[in-house]
Amino acid sequence: MSVVIPTPTQLAERYVTAFSQTDFIASDGSTVKLDPTAPGTFEQVLAAAKSMADYETYLYIRDRFLQVLPTTATTGPGGLLPQHGQIWGVPRRSAQSALGHVIITAQSDASLPGGTILTNNGTVQWALNEAVSLTAGESVSAAVTCVQRGTAGNLAPHSSLSLIEPVAGIRTVTVDQNGLTGGDDIEPTETWRQRILNAIRKPYQGGSKDDYIQWAKQFGASYVNVVPSYTGPGTVGIIVAMSGPRTPSDDEVKRLQDNIDSVRPIRGNATIYGAVIKNEEVTVTIKPDTGPIREKVHSALSTVYASVGIGGTLYRAMLENALFIAAGPYAALQSPPGDISYPSDTIPTLTHIEWGAS
Repeated sequence: MSVVIPTPTQLAERYVTAFSQTDFIASDGSTVKLDPTAPGTFEQVLAAAKSMADYETYLYIRDRFLQVLPTTATTGPGGLLPQHGQIWGVPRRSAQSALGHVIITAQSDASLPGGTILTNNGTVQWALNEAVSLTAGESVSAAVTCVQRGTAGNLAPHSSLSLIEPVAGIRTVTVDQNGLTGGDDIEPTETWRQRILNAIRKPYQGGSKDDYIQWAKQFGASYVNVVPSYTGPGTVGIIVAMSGPRTPSDDEVKRLQDNIDSVRPIRGNATIYGAVIKNEEVTVTIKPDTGPIREKVHSALSTVYASVGIGGTLYRAMLENALFIAAGPYAALQSPPGDISYPSDTIPTLTHIEWGAS
């Protein structure tokens, strides 16, 4: 049962009642009645001060009890969510460094040692994973990792970089067609909490489908679909998509694969594959057709698509329900005409809404 915390006023009234029902003996032996309702008296001040102190005690006890369960524990000072994660073997996902490849072009013979620092604006830096040697006119693909962790290290394809310390013979450094990806901030508290709860509800089973889902998410994937016998008997296909959703780069797939290999059963033949992103559009009519209602509809329908996941089924009824909640009874969904089931390696995302005539 829940516990009702009394207010400071209720606590003060309790002290007033206690004072009025109690006789006190003065130093001369006489009986004294204290009246804490009398303005400006010591007993009135005492009742108010004590009630505030007791109220804080009640709040402290409540907050400590809330830390007992992972559903209400926090990460702030005194929070026990980190302990829950430790107990259940679900550490918080730390910030990740962006990684990828750059194309280095030389105008004359040159070499760059491993660890050479590149930058785009002087604030974010990337380091070469290995030494690179080039001849005049040659272009070489080189792996890099962001020195700083977090999303700031992600960079669009074909972005230009420069050497912190110029090296004779190097003409240009450009991010390749895949971009620099995988940089991520520390895991949000609620995402971490959900993973802890999943570990409690679905404990480790020696390499089950749920185990692989939890591992992939622990190592950075946002969407996961585990397919037994994906490429033949005894194999496990782990189809992943990153936040967005987007298909992971080859470097992200390798990082996920290395991490999965470190925790999977020794005989587990599990392989990471990037998901196929299926861009979808819907056609709707709304009345009245206004900007704010369009924004609500876009948000509501995007949430439905995001809930489908990899290899899931998009139900038209879910879209209709979301549209009704966002735009009211005069809104109509014209397409898609029915439910859509996606292949095991495909995840849909809503990219366009066609607004029909209302």
